[in-house]
Amino acid sequence: MLKKLSRYARWLKWPLAFGLLFALIQLNWDGVSNLSQRKIHWPLLLAAVGVRFGSLCFTFLRWWLLVTGIGLPFRIGDAFRLGLLGEAFNSMGPGSAGGDLVKAGLLVKDHPSHRASAMATVLLDRVLGLWALFFVGALASLIPAASKLSPEMQWAVYLLWIVSITGLMGIMLLLIPRVTHSQVMHWMTTWRGIGQIVRELMTSIALYQGRPQAIAMAASLSLLGHIGFLTTFFLCAVAVHGDQQIPSYVDHLIGIPCPEALSAVIPTPGGLGALEWAIAWFYQQHQQIVDPYSTTELLEVANANGLLTALAYRVSAIPIAILGIAYYFTSHLGHLVLSVGPAGRFNSSRSKGDD
Repeated sequence: MLKKLSRYARWLKWPLAFGLLFALIQLNWDGVSNLSQRKIHWPLLLAAVGVRFGSLCFTFLRWWLLVTGIGLPFRIGDAFRLGLLGEAFNSMGPGSAGGDLVKAGLLVKDHPSHRASAMATVLLDRVLGLWALFFVGALASLIPAASKLSPEMQWAVYLLWIVSITGLMGIMLLLIPRVTHSQVMHWMTTWRGIGQIVRELMTSIALYQGRPQAIAMAASLSLLGHIGFLTTFFLCAVAVHGDQQIPSYVDHLIGIPCPEALSAVIPTPGGLGALEWAIAWFYQQHQQIVDPYSTTELLEVANANGLLTALAYRVSAIPIAILGIAYYFTSHLGHLVLSVGPAGRFNSSRSKGDD
């Protein structure tokens, strides 16, 4: 029964995603339909792709640090190869976790005797990424250039600070041996179903306790990466909207983290539909802040602008996804060629490793 439900859910996520997106486009059709009349700044869109790729490189280096930080052999080239493939799969899995599942599975395949440690690196990589996303938004809220916040946006800022502070405290606590070996953690290892998982995760996380510099460097790379991703959003907005009234760069740093986090937990491919709705709402909130007496027409334009910004951001991911798939399979083919001897047989060292 559970398998059937899982199978149905896997297929239903696509109709749900496109249903949400279709409804949003229909509600903002007037603003979306005039896209052909806008002067799109293509060099800025190309710059957005470049900034997004550079930001991804920071996340690949972050994962490489986490994997090597617990002693697993892992080359930077492998981190880029698996990371790019994971980025391509982010549009296929529930929320934005599809790429994480692919990365974890391939890393476990390379290190089957260190399954828990490999899984722990992917989990910690995701935690550091989400923490950095909220922390960048929280810090941006202190910049005087930010627009005045509506009551709804003020609650969003409170959430940014709460997650940032609690996340930082949680990461620091996990680096304390007394916490990972506490009675509470020992009690959780006795829980039916998840006890073994908790035990293995705590054992893996304990490996980082002697390498706090790896966590600090990974956190720094997370901050740089998410500043880049949020910059990509702004470049896409300027490229699509030109001289129209849109949130400023600082406003994007504050307003985009919550929609991005929402898209990570909504079970649609890549958060499709959820991200667009959330950014459209953020743009509408900004319009009401700038002009409290905004007409219905102006609010609809703001909604449409937010939708188009989100769609442009998705478009910026397409070249990188294609590059990721191509790079993975060409590099994987190269590994196979190198491992085959002149007589068409696998080299002995490879064969022994496979046996």
